[in-house]
Amino acid sequence: FGFSLIGAFIVRSGVLTSVHAFANDPERGVYLLAITGIFMGGALTLFAARAGAMQAKGVFGLVSREGALVANNVLLAVSCFVVFVGTIWPLVAEMFFDRKLSVGPPFFDMAFTPFMVALAIILPLGAILPWKRANLRRSMQPLWGVLALAIAVGALVWTLQTGRTILAPIGALLAVWLVAGAAVDIWTRTGRGDLPSKLRRMKNLPRADWGKAVGHAGFGVTIFGVAALTAWQIEDIRVAQIGDTYTVGNYEVTLVDVARVQGSNYVSTMAQIDVLENGRQLDRLTPEKRVYPVAGMPTTEAAINNGFTRDVYVVIGDPQDNGGWAVRTFIKPYANWIWAGAIIMALGGILSLTDRRFRVAAGAKRARAPEQGMPAE
Repeated sequence: FGFSLIGAFIVRSGVLTSVHAFANDPERGVYLLAITGIFMGGALTLFAARAGAMQAKGVFGLVSREGALVANNVLLAVSCFVVFVGTIWPLVAEMFFDRKLSVGPPFFDMAFTPFMVALAIILPLGAILPWKRANLRRSMQPLWGVLALAIAVGALVWTLQTGRTILAPIGALLAVWLVAGAAVDIWTRTGRGDLPSKLRRMKNLPRADWGKAVGHAGFGVTIFGVAALTAWQIEDIRVAQIGDTYTVGNYEVTLVDVARVQGSNYVSTMAQIDVLENGRQLDRLTPEKRVYPVAGMPTTEAAINNGFTRDVYVVIGDPQDNGGWAVRTFIKPYANWIWAGAIIMALGGILSLTDRRFRVAAGAKRARAPEQGMPAE
């Protein structure tokens, strides 16, 4: 929550010059900074005041479920810190060193990705480790088949893809490792017995176990979406005349017309672009360039055709001296899987919170609170 407040401060206060910054209002920035200081400073103050009362209540080995949870929290915290540093460092450099810097995608790709890969590797293993202490070789027994399947899928993706990039095979490998690992975790928790017995026990598993498995699977879906989009995205930038047809990947794109359109509070230059897939009309997209006369601000409105395994994304640019138009076309594979994975992870968290054990524990704590305050007779 504190980081979200910092983000609001950055884009609202005017301290950052960026396409993402808007509503430049230094006075508003002061209030946002004060609110951020109160929330984050108050939380850190409470933590510092009670630091002496926090003591370890048990000893656990490095290879254990507690150890995996600690590794999970450390990796998430470090990843968050990397994003924070990359966002705030240009401001620090300009303020203290009088240097203008730009931190772009290459930094985040190199600094953020390794921690997410490590987290993806740990999650299925941590889910099946026993508490306190574990034997890694014995605990890995249910996951050897998952590991073999993940490696096989990664190798298959490497063989089938046209561009020889390692990112997509690694993403597929980690996705299978997470999704199949979550399924194996649920299956092993049903114990031994015949299939009907295991299915009955599976139905009675705590919701927290199901929520954990769903969340891990959602993370796998997101990882595959990110890897596939990064590795297989196709971008085409060209100057097209009206009536021109060109090929982008497996799609034929035709610039049909460009017209001026009067909106309610804007003037728009709207293009009509036909997109064909395997000779079949897929969609007619209408990207725009709008100008709002009151604000004098131009905006670009992209046109998108959404699909289960890809998005076709078209942007119309400025007119050229030869009478053509700048057109940018993107084929973004599995873009929706990124958001689908995030939704699945959120559903997993909600499912875990509905577990009866948490409700009972919260109710028991409330019931004990009055008793602790009553004087002894």
